[in-house]
Amino acid sequence: MLSVKIPKPMEHISINKFFDLGRSLNNWGSRAAHEEKLSWRYLEAGSRILDVACGIGNFISVHPNKTVGIDINEESIKHCRTRGYDARLGNALDLPFDDNIFDGVHSAHVMHAFSSQQAIRYLSELIRVVRPQGTIVISNLCDPETIFNYPEVSRPYPPEALFRMLHASTSPKSRVGTEIAGARFHAIHFRRPPLVQFRFVGSEWMWHAATVLNSLQYGCHLRKAWAFEGYTIVLTKN
Repeated sequence: MLSVKIPKPMEHISINKFFDLGRSLNNWGSRAAHEEKLSWRYLEAGSRILDVACGIGNFISVHPNKTVGIDINEESIKHCRTRGYDARLGNALDLPFDDNIFDGVHSAHVMHAFSSQQAIRYLSELIRVVRPQGTIVISNLCDPETIFNYPEVSRPYPPEALFRMLHASTSPKSRVGTEIAGARFHAIHFRRPPLVQFRFVGSEWMWHAATVLNSLQYGCHLRKAWAFEGYTIVLTKN
């Protein structure tokens, strides 16, 4: 009697594996990772660095022995501590540190959560805790077409806004309550958007797919050289 071997059905591929692959590709083409690497170029010479709104500690992980993190999210701080980092619970608008004690400060993608007056307070706090001639590095998103995809956003702060804040402190005619004193402009680097900005919002799965396609373009340097969606600005304390 002939025996017929029935093929086994194709194994089901878990949707989680696709999401894992997507996360890996997003990490490979991460704009934030590029900005963190850029920021360390200006900060790594310092012996004590503060990371404001440190999240889960990705920036700290580069030089954990000399970096202190602070964040308002208790779960983020717990995660940082499980990684062995010096991370503390606190508010970016009222930093629990003395004046002039850090060689440099880093803060990324938090300013857009603040109102104008809160942003002034935030910048003043970053400047306050840095020693004279120390470095402040801030990364911001600012493209009005994409920034409000993030629900925590209050308003964008394009580079022109920071330039006006700095300028107002030295120009009596420009003072309207938005000046920040004690720092000067040093350098700026721009986050270029992908050549084609994919936007699929028919479902969460499609949204993730669009995110991966945009990250792939960034990782492959397929970017609009004539536009920017964010920036990293470097200031020096007077």
